[in-house]
Amino acid sequence: MLGLSAVSERYRKRRDGQPLLNRLEVSDSTLRWIFMLPSIAVLAFISIFPLVRAVWMSLHDWNLTSGKGAFVGFGNYARLLNDPEFFRFEFDPSQPLEFVLSGSVVHQAVYTGFSVTIQLVLGVALAMYLFSLSERWQPIFRTIFVLPMLVTPIATALMWRLMIDGSIGVLNFMLEAVGIAPPAWTSSPVMAMVTVIMVSVWQWTPLVILIVFAGLLSIPESRYEAARVDGAPRWAIFRHVTLPGIKYMIAIALVFRLMRSFRAFPIIETITSHGPGTSTQIMNIQLYRTVFVGTGDAGLGAALGIVLIVLTVGICMSIVRRVGMMQ
Repeated sequence: MLGLSAVSERYRKRRDGQPLLNRLEVSDSTLRWIFMLPSIAVLAFISIFPLVRAVWMSLHDWNLTSGKGAFVGFGNYARLLNDPEFFRFEFDPSQPLEFVLSGSVVHQAVYTGFSVTIQLVLGVALAMYLFSLSERWQPIFRTIFVLPMLVTPIATALMWRLMIDGSIGVLNFMLEAVGIAPPAWTSSPVMAMVTVIMVSVWQWTPLVILIVFAGLLSIPESRYEAARVDGAPRWAIFRHVTLPGIKYMIAIALVFRLMRSFRAFPIIETITSHGPGTSTQIMNIQLYRTVFVGTGDAGLGAALGIVLIVLTVGICMSIVRRVGMMQ
């Protein structure tokens, strides 16, 4: 029970015209938690609970049709490692130059490694070119560069699928017009991977351009002037002035693109249908096919999802720590 003096004091504070938060006797740390509670509740509902549920399912023999199964511990992870669609390595000691290395992990590494690397190199180069333009031309070229990113991935995949079609593909007609035989875009394993990497580079390089261009705008002009006064060549200016000034932006673009590449689905599935065979099947496509196309093995799919999350978070955190963004 509140005493009469306490009630009178609170009533007086209500009438003195002060804001509500100033009238409440709440510490700053408590206020921070109060303001964070709605976000924490939403995050727990849409992220933390599904993650805990996925971990729990990965430890059970769970099937979508039959329902909950027995507890198997790390049995699903062991099955995953022995699955040739996940990882396959065959080596003949008598022929050391001939070996088979495949599986969704290998395809994921190839797709992510090549696509993200090309996007970073092209993105930095085009961002620097955009930065070198005058204020009159920058908005025009910036709009042109951004256009591929504005198209949804499924629309991009359908557009490129028509462009490389063997019968009506405009890209094939353009190559034939200059005397170049069109390649088998999706018929061979190597060319199918090259095709999806090419489409990914076309669509997502603009994101790297925008991020790096923002970093270039943040570099003080005085640094460039000092380097020119000292007689530094262009390569030295780029290495010692430009690159240190945009390294955090490059790291941010790298993390964004790595996370997105691990979740690439519409482009690959629409253009190549993860084929020929499973030559372009990356990890999240294997997860989808395992759970919703195959036998409905949700336990194995959940294990694959946990492995995918661990790989994504581990690689991204190592990049962040490498550039010193967490110091």
